[in-house]
Amino acid sequence: MTLRYLSYSVADNGGYYLAQNSTLGFQKIFVLNIPSRFDRRRNMESLAKFHQLRFDYAQTFDAARADTLGRANGYTTNGTHLACYLSHLGIFKRMVDQGIETALVLEDDVDMEIDLKQRHKLIMDQVYARYKSDWDMLYLGHCTSDASEPGVASLIRANGSAPESTTSNKDGRGHGRVSMATDVNYPADRAAFLQRNLSLYMAEYPMCLHAYAVTRECAKRLSVLLEERLSTVGQDIDLVLAVGIEYGMTTVLGASPPYMVQVGRQELPSDLTLLRDGDTAQYLSQSTLYHLKLRTSNPQTLPPYMDWPWFKPKIATNTKDTADPAHGNTSIEKPRATL
Repeated sequence: MTLRYLSYSVADNGGYYLAQNSTLGFQKIFVLNIPSRFDRRRNMESLAKFHQLRFDYAQTFDAARADTLGRANGYTTNGTHLACYLSHLGIFKRMVDQGIETALVLEDDVDMEIDLKQRHKLIMDQVYARYKSDWDMLYLGHCTSDASEPGVASLIRANGSAPESTTSNKDGRGHGRVSMATDVNYPADRAAFLQRNLSLYMAEYPMCLHAYAVTRECAKRLSVLLEERLSTVGQDIDLVLAVGIEYGMTTVLGASPPYMVQVGRQELPSDLTLLRDGDTAQYLSQSTLYHLKLRTSNPQTLPPYMDWPWFKPKIATNTKDTADPAHGNTSIEKPRATL
């Protein structure tokens, strides 16, 4: 049998036996890092050394370069948000051009559970058992939750909160949100939620792109989708992808709880505009960077999902509608099966 990345074997009790190698079983691990952010590069190199990982630092756009390109092409978003959009799009194009079958994409503000490889092996065993290689994206980290995640729906019902959008409780992107701190009866419910078993689930509306895996076939479709949306939708890339996921663009899986999270903008200032809703730091049971003394506070004390999980908005089912997330309209024409 010829070994290739994302191949499976009956060895190791039928599990995925490459999940603990230097690229976590993917052909590449790409890290998006702006050269001027030495602090973030230091953190990523420390994570790579500790976990014995091999990173490929990918070309990224800064705001000035992105703005120049945006003005020349009439793009509807700009600045650091456009830079982020183009950087992820560049990864997808590179995968297509270079025949990279699978890649894990990391932004340079991540932290990881100290038992990363053990957790990842458990998730990839579940991927193998349920889907083999028939998946498109896998969110190993996500900054929000939706009702499809194990334990979330029951947690909300138990505390009397519904995952619906309301006019009085909106985040910066127009989504309804539920606060883990105010809507969960501490400490018992919080403890039970944080101690849930590591499991795989079908993601409905994942947000944030700090740690996700993608296949080459999916990268082909996403390259076309994102190129089209650059000139028509002025919105962040994670929202464009989430709306596409909502309408069947991809088979998207998530790991719950996530074992790669964002450090947070109070400890590691962001290149993007600061969120009005608060910091982006997330819970970890045992933080690698804190263990290495590269974080000042222990994320074990934090609530899950930045204290404000988002739930998917109600999207119009009229497939003739067009998407305009920049102006609060999240209806979208259902994507074609192939692009």
